[in-house]
Amino acid sequence: MLYYWIISLPMMLCFFWAVFFIVRFLRGSDEPRITVTILIFYIASTVLYTNHWLYFSDHQSIIGTYTYFIANLSVYPIYYMYLRALTRTKINYEVLLLLLPALAMAVLFPIAKHHGGELMEGVSRFARICFAIQVIWVWWRGYRVLRETRARLDDIYSDDRSYLLHPTYLIQHLLGITAAFSMCLNLLGRDFFAESMMVSIPAIIMSALLFGIGYVAAHTTLPQETIHTEAPQAKETTIEETDALMQAITTVLREQKLFALPDLTIQDLASAVHSNRTYVSQCINRRTGLTFSQYVARYRVEHAQQILRDSCYGTDKEAIMDAMTSSGFSSDQTFYRVFKEITGETPLQYRHKNLQ
Repeated sequence: MLYYWIISLPMMLCFFWAVFFIVRFLRGSDEPRITVTILIFYIASTVLYTNHWLYFSDHQSIIGTYTYFIANLSVYPIYYMYLRALTRTKINYEVLLLLLPALAMAVLFPIAKHHGGELMEGVSRFARICFAIQVIWVWWRGYRVLRETRARLDDIYSDDRSYLLHPTYLIQHLLGITAAFSMCLNLLGRDFFAESMMVSIPAIIMSALLFGIGYVAAHTTLPQETIHTEAPQAKETTIEETDALMQAITTVLREQKLFALPDLTIQDLASAVHSNRTYVSQCINRRTGLTFSQYVARYRVEHAQQILRDSCYGTDKEAIMDAMTSSGFSSDQTFYRVFKEITGETPLQYRHKNLQ
């Protein structure tokens, strides 16, 4: 009895999350595209682990094996589609290429089953190789998508908003562990665990990982500013025009001290110089090689250095606190990290070395 309960655990968890996301979608999700993609992921996972359950409970069928191969080659591409939807990155040709093995298996499996023998073994080997490639690709590309999303945030906000991506990174970490474990199981094959309580090891581990992904996904949303919008085609500008725009940016940041606004965005800067945020971003990137966030951080640290050199403060703590708040840093953690990245010293070290 315990054996049958354990082998059904991953299937039941996937079914639970599939129902959960169906209900969320029917109730009117704020992010229907994201909800639908994670829902499809758990539906495919439910099909996959239902077939595992049928296999280990000795109820295997041709239809079950057929759907197992297709679902097994679909779950990671669908997860990748979910990650791109979550980060509001366009779903491109990659997803279609990743789904091609599943589509190929839908055609090849009936042919191989009809002829049997070596052809069936070849199709099974093809499925295992494709699965390994999918896992590695989705894991690697997933982290690249997250880095690109963070770069978008750095080009919109002047302060560090990477914390918005922490839950998404957690999902990716869980997926990475699941992927590594899935590859090991795929290499061993299902027969290795057949009719043995050893099946409880992968069943419990996979259940925990699948539950973790669903739980974090159910509580994860990203703000609208992570939406990837296609930049308008930049017009050809002369060197003089670019110089003028860069001079205007420098003026409002240095003379008007726009950098002191903790929630400064690139749209605020673009409005101040009467330009387009795309042109402002491109101008900063091309002239300095920095993102908007990195560029503003230079002004903030420069201003903080001026305050830290001032001897009018009664204590070092007062000087550091004033340097942080008047420079536009939103937290002491960000202030210390950015200050050391740029100067190579902590604020206290800098003050003691340069106190006037």
